[in-house]
Amino acid sequence: MLEKLQNIRAVFSPLTAFFIGTLFTCSAYGLLSSYLALRLNGAHVPMFYTGIIMSVYYVGYIFATLSSYKIINRVGHIRAFSAYISILSALVLLHAVYFNPLYWGILRLSEGYCLASSLMCLESWLNTRSNNKNRGIIMSVYMVTTYLGSAFGQLFLNIPDPQGFVLLIVVSFLYSVALVPISLTALPTPDISRHKAMSLRELHQKAPMGVVGCIVSGVFVGSVYVLGAIYAQKSGLDISRTSLFMFFCILGGMSAQIPVGRLSDKMDRRFIMMWISGGLFVVAPWLHFFMTESVWELAAASLLLGSGVFVLYPICVSHVNDMIDDDARTEASGLLIMLQSVGMIAGPVIISFLMQAFGSMSFLVSFSVVSGAFVLYALKNVTFRPDVGYINVTKTDPVPMMPTHVFTKITQDDTLLDKAKSLFVEKKN
Repeated sequence: MLEKLQNIRAVFSPLTAFFIGTLFTCSAYGLLSSYLALRLNGAHVPMFYTGIIMSVYYVGYIFATLSSYKIINRVGHIRAFSAYISILSALVLLHAVYFNPLYWGILRLSEGYCLASSLMCLESWLNTRSNNKNRGIIMSVYMVTTYLGSAFGQLFLNIPDPQGFVLLIVVSFLYSVALVPISLTALPTPDISRHKAMSLRELHQKAPMGVVGCIVSGVFVGSVYVLGAIYAQKSGLDISRTSLFMFFCILGGMSAQIPVGRLSDKMDRRFIMMWISGGLFVVAPWLHFFMTESVWELAAASLLLGSGVFVLYPICVSHVNDMIDDDARTEASGLLIMLQSVGMIAGPVIISFLMQAFGSMSFLVSFSVVSGAFVLYALKNVTFRPDVGYINVTKTDPVPMMPTHVFTKITQDDTLLDKAKSLFVEKKN
């Protein structure tokens, strides 16, 4: 048991600054999204226009994935992350200058571009520091950090803000603080002198299930965030139970991250994706009949739904990164974010149309249909491609915390821990 704890500490201790920066970034993102939605609603902007303003954010994601990797590969991950977060911090404050739906839509597009670019820095960096044996658990902890950050960000909505400026300052402050741990980390960034282009076709050839799974994940996650509360209310839930439905959905997804991530590190991740989707295919439609029952049944149904909806993306990302070299991770991260963004845009649009035409239950039935289609695709992939051809990436060792002059010498070698040990032996002798 003690040895297991030591191994976990060895893996995650060097990433502490990384996760703290992610926590602050996602807190700011979560707070800003809720604040803008409330402001638009309070200003009686039509729901249709509000939806467009909030959704154009993901269009910015797509633009980012097509171009940001060039900047990241040119200046490095830390500099690129700092630049994008600094611009984000400034864009947030521009919301206070002028209230106009079109103007705010342009700001949302720009904010989506900057945040997606910063996430590309974080995710490609994180996958470079992982290996095939721990990538699943590390990505799971990363996802838990993002969900915790988004949840904590909502708490700032309780700050009195009669003029509507205080919360924007808080968001800008959180983005600025997120720069500190990332900028000061001693963890080496990926080598930007070696990188290669990665097209969507090449990525699909290497990991087809991971690519398709990211789109499916986007459909699930986007639909829950955009339509979840609407589904709950149209199903007859009051405001308090609607909030419980959303809370337990996210809690279920967060709680399932680490156990599913650890399991995926021990076996073929394609089977994990297939089992998650198969579970949703069977369970999703039946959950509708528990939503209007007791609080306990509502909580159980919501937890089950969230545990299936929110765990697919990190497994897909881990699977794809198992199949590629370090010098392709930045481009690959951008493509995966783009694919999920496509799902997050298309999913809510299609499912909202079905809900309007056939009723609220179409929300969960759509989840079942999409996950069933993905299971069929997965069965075909697993049957005709039994050997996935994993790439044995350089083993990721924990980075020792030492003075800067020693650290500089260590980073000249790829096997950091071995170099550190030799330095300590020389110093001791």
